[in-house]
Amino acid sequence: MEITVTIPEVLASNAKLIGVPPDVYVTRLLNQFAVASAGKGALARELRADWDDFKATDLHLDEDEVDNWLAQLEVGQFVEPPALHTER
Repeated sequence: MEITVTIPEVLASNAKLIGVPPDVYVTRLLNQFAVASAGKGALARELRADWDDFKATDLHLDEDEVDNWLAQLEVGQFVEPPALHTER
């Protein structure tokens, strides 16, 4: 399959679909990308902090405990998560 449209054509077509000029559309795309990228950085920092906490304390939940808790939430039983523990 050969692609016969250019990126500027796609951007112009999408901009027309939502009723804005192409430059406004591209600006919105760049803003969304910046927000998403910033969020990934925040997520990475949060995951790193969680990992550091785990290494320092060994507090965790087992896979079965998490599965059971999520199963309860899925059927509308809004229960607290199980208590963290250090036992393996």
